[in-house]
Amino acid sequence: MKIGEYQFMVDSATKFFNSVRVQGWFHHPSDRLTAVKMINDELIASFSKVGIDHGGVVASFGPGKGFCVQILKNEEIFNETASLEFTTESGWTGRATLEALCRDRLRIPLHPPSVMMNKFLRMTNRPGVRILDIGGRNRSKNDLSALFGDSECIVLDILPGENVDVVGDAHEMSKLFAPESFDAVYSVSTFEHLSMPWAVAVQMNKILKPGGLGLIFSHQTLAMHDQPWDFWRFSDTAWDALFNEKTGFEILERAMDFEQYVLPHIWRPGKAHEEYAVGFEGSVALIRKTGPCSLAWDVTPHDLTQTNYPANR
Repeated sequence: MKIGEYQFMVDSATKFFNSVRVQGWFHHPSDRLTAVKMINDELIASFSKVGIDHGGVVASFGPGKGFCVQILKNEEIFNETASLEFTTESGWTGRATLEALCRDRLRIPLHPPSVMMNKFLRMTNRPGVRILDIGGRNRSKNDLSALFGDSECIVLDILPGENVDVVGDAHEMSKLFAPESFDAVYSVSTFEHLSMPWAVAVQMNKILKPGGLGLIFSHQTLAMHDQPWDFWRFSDTAWDALFNEKTGFEILERAMDFEQYVLPHIWRPGKAHEEYAVGFEGSVALIRKTGPCSLAWDVTPHDLTQTNYPANR
């Protein structure tokens, strides 16, 4: 965010029960931040600090540009209308709401998964392109298949739904679709629910045309959900185990984003400063089929488990 020559941005704005912590950086070519506080919120207590070294901007703006402010509140809410007030050595004062600061931080250019999604749409959104959406059931009232306006998008899901075209198991999709019958595949928040994602990679190769594209989005850090069918988490380098020369793919781009705190419920000495560690909600890979898969996998999920994906999710 910029007000005149004053620039500032938040890196995190995190609610934890009755507390909210905001941290970021502040810069002006000749003026120095001396205080930051939160206003327009019901505070019990507050703590703030300025002049912290911020690794993300040291190269551009120099040391001591970071700040943090933490408050304790009466209610367990994140008040978007609350504001940060900045005061500098010269007496300048500026304000910005938490809502505006968060929106500024979440701009699309800052987030590689969004950039990769837009690239995938540009490469596939045209008449005659056939896309398979793996696990795209409209369970969250968000039919992502609608993004492919000019393409033919077929939604495959393990459960029926309003927007589901084919009900079936992704581990056996080559039994449901003809070989090399799709130009692209797309999957959001599904690979963590696949008991054998490596088998699905083999299946994807079978139904994709040569040179076919894929955009696969899952999670690196996220709470357990849809149990007992929540099996995996993926870092950006985990995709190499699924999409490689042996499975007939190459990875064009990869990214992780939307940082997460990972904190133990019970404090112990070995985990004394876990708030400085970081996880990522999203992990995404843009892939392309380079040739046939040289691997095979004839085990199905039903050979390994007696449970089913929870139908009430």
